[in-house]
Amino acid sequence: MRLKIFTITFIVMLMILSGSSFLVYTQLMTIKGINLGLLEDKLYEESTEILSWSLKNIDKASLKDNPLPKSWAEIMLVDNNNLTVISSTNKAHAGNSMYKVPELLDQASGIIDAIKAKKSARIASETYMIAIMPSEKNTSLVGFKPKSWEKAILAEQNSQLGTNIQSITTVLLIFGAIGLALSFIAALVISNIVTKPTRKMVSAFEQLSMGNFDVDVPRYGGKLSISLAESFFRLRTSLMMALERLGGK
Repeated sequence: MRLKIFTITFIVMLMILSGSSFLVYTQLMTIKGINLGLLEDKLYEESTEILSWSLKNIDKASLKDNPLPKSWAEIMLVDNNNLTVISSTNKAHAGNSMYKVPELLDQASGIIDAIKAKKSARIASETYMIAIMPSEKNTSLVGFKPKSWEKAILAEQNSQLGTNIQSITTVLLIFGAIGLALSFIAALVISNIVTKPTRKMVSAFEQLSMGNFDVDVPRYGGKLSISLAESFFRLRTSLMMALERLGGK
């Protein structure tokens, strides 16, 4: 009986522990599976909007002296007629043809179309985000920034997320091992507590059957234990009275 109670208790606790661990683990895997690519696209979009806003408000007269954030590449003022760079935040490109800027070659046709149409445009290539803004005197502002900055941020966040998930998984495994040990101990303690009155009762009946009338059983526990104790006392009293009658005869 003791083994049966221990087994049932341990299995129940093990199921609760396994269920809880599984729920936590599935949540961790859900977090790990979050698609940061959507966030990357949103960052690109927001960054391009900021770049476009900057083109509207930048001081073109002192363009070459305007420092740019590290995440940006260049802003240039271009002559719409011959596509020559009039001035730029990169002084090396000033006076050269826009075709000599390698970052713009992949999207040259789209940029030229926007410049000729004299309209604002945003163009996204695989590695750069480009914004075009028409300006006065038949000129256009062209600004571009690499996508590597956003990618680096997301890569760092993804790496940190993976590290945190790994740490939580390790802690979860440790707590699972501790929970397994505690479940074993708890099942052992519960089985001892539950079967202790029964074992004492069985031992008392065995001793009584061998003629030991001094044995006693405590009256505690549930109704069943108290009922068995009372039955034991009645049985012992009956046996003692029967032996006294036999002895009197």
